[in-house]
Amino acid sequence: MSIQEYFLRLEAYQITRIDEQENIALQAWLNQTVQATKGSSKHPKPKYTKFDEFFDSTAYKNNVHKSFDPNYIPLNESEHESEQREQDEILQIYREREKQKEKQKQKGQPN
Repeated sequence: MSIQEYFLRLEAYQITRIDEQENIALQAWLNQTVQATKGSSKHPKPKYTKFDEFFDSTAYKNNVHKSFDPNYIPLNESEHESEQREQDEILQIYREREKQKEKQKQKGQPN
């Protein structure tokens, strides 16, 4: 067995373990949906409205794939990952605009 095959099998094993953890989390999800609430005692609301809020397997799987392949591009992003990517893009645009303003100030041009 080559080192590449070993790492491929290790990656597959870790993905299998995540699937098992997802099954355990699903059982916990079903148990807690009966009990977990938020809000007042008169108007209780469920704490989690979606299973993905409780256990986001897509994010876990993407992290495993990224640890084995630094160039990995996720086919599916979790909601948290897509929100984080959007925030990073906005921050990048903001930084570029700040650099442009600094260059204009150095040239003596008004905004």
